Amino acid sequence: MVRPGVGSADGLVDGGHEGVARVGYARVGEAGPLDAGGLPWNNIDRMVGRYLDGDCLPKRVNPVKEKREAQIKEAALKLFSQKGFHNTTIHEISEAAGLGKGTIYWYWRSKEELAFSLVEDMLSAFLDLLEEAVGWEGRFREKFERLLEEVTKLYRLEKEHCRLLWKFRADRHYIFDQEYVRKVTSYYLGMRKAIASLVRQGMEEGTIRRTDAEKLALALLGTAEGLELEWLENEEYFDIGEGLKMVFGALLDGLEAEEKRRER
Repeated sequence: MVRPGVGSADGLVDGGHEGVARVGYARVGEAGPLDAGGLPWNNIDRMVGRYLDGDCLPKRVNPVKEKREAQIKEAALKLFSQKGFHNTTIHEISEAAGLGKGTIYWYWRSKEELAFSLVEDMLSAFLDLLEEAVGWEGRFREKFERLLEEVTKLYRLEKEHCRLLWKFRADRHYIFDQEYVRKVTSYYLGMRKAIASLVRQGMEEGTIRRTDAEKLALALLGTAEGLELEWLENEEYFDIGEGLKMVFGALLDGLEAEEKRRER
């Protein structure tokens, strides 16, 4: 027998967020928040199975649901970017997606959770790329230059997500509760950790001089974000790819170990 998660009678769950009664789902590797029945559940896009008397069945691919989720995300991204988070309603998102209002609640329990899923899509893509780069073959400079090319592609692909994230970051403590703020912070910590690992590889092979890898990772990430913001504000005059190559090329030259300079 399926044991469903239960929303309150007035349609509000989790401290007043809009919601509906639904079956519990869990993310891979984490329990997530608990529903009224004591079962973990979260976004359907990270669904791993349905809880049946304590057992979890494997995920079933559902193209219709995946298509609807994409429709909703596309509509939400456009409206949040145009009108802002607070001036956008679930009803408007549903209309723009061509779906009924209730459909959204099969995927996200609130407007806040939907907005965070857009932020998480982008942050997870960047974190995955940085973590993959640590394991690439080659020397530090070669890997870092390849990383800049891949980051440029990702920036261009995720441009509207980047724009939205900057708006959310300016007001994140008001838009998102502490659970989501902590998750955003964890993504940035993961990025810094991956960059620091790359930096240590460069130091170990003698490509760049010894320094504080953690602080340098923070500086490199901040530099990339500064270039990102400049690009979003002045896209017709400033190309993100050219900016990353120019600035990081100069930074890497300045960090080059003395032995490497003598070899050149």
